[in-house]
Amino acid sequence: MKQRRILLFTGNGKGKSTAAFGMLARALGHGMRARVIQFVKSDDAVGEQKFFSQLDGVEWEQFGKGFLPRDPESVAMEQHRIAARKALEAAIAALHSPDYDFVLLDEICFALSRNLVTVEPLLDALSTAGEDKIVVMTGRNAPEALVAVADTVTEMTMIKHGYEQGIPAMKGVEN
Repeated sequence: MKQRRILLFTGNGKGKSTAAFGMLARALGHGMRARVIQFVKSDDAVGEQKFFSQLDGVEWEQFGKGFLPRDPESVAMEQHRIAARKALEAAIAALHSPDYDFVLLDEICFALSRNLVTVEPLLDALSTAGEDKIVVMTGRNAPEALVAVADTVTEMTMIKHGYEQGIPAMKGVEN
């Protein structure tokens, strides 16, 4: 029996992308073909990309332009919107492609919450994705519409984080 799965990792705690990449490892272990689309991240030196992008069966693309300006009206925001629209186009194509069993949309929720893209095209693509497609989405502030269509939703809650204690980002932990 084929079953489309839509999983969502959201919340303010650490571990959303980490959980998604763990699922990617599991899928690859089962011989699945995967597409990773990063909506906001732009650093190609992070451990997960360095590892997974060298494996057969994984196509990885970063569309992000890095940190967003604080001011949503900033002229620089347009570059982020353009990049996010390209990422959404790639996501829709991956959801409809028979070439991928597993599609990871990293930071899609953040892109949606910052109005870089709208949710409707994604909802349409999710509803028409292949019956055996596994879709994993991450990011803070997941819109209710995504929560409603996902069959599994996990909210990461921050109780304590090393940043608060002055511990900088560290290879193998945050990057």
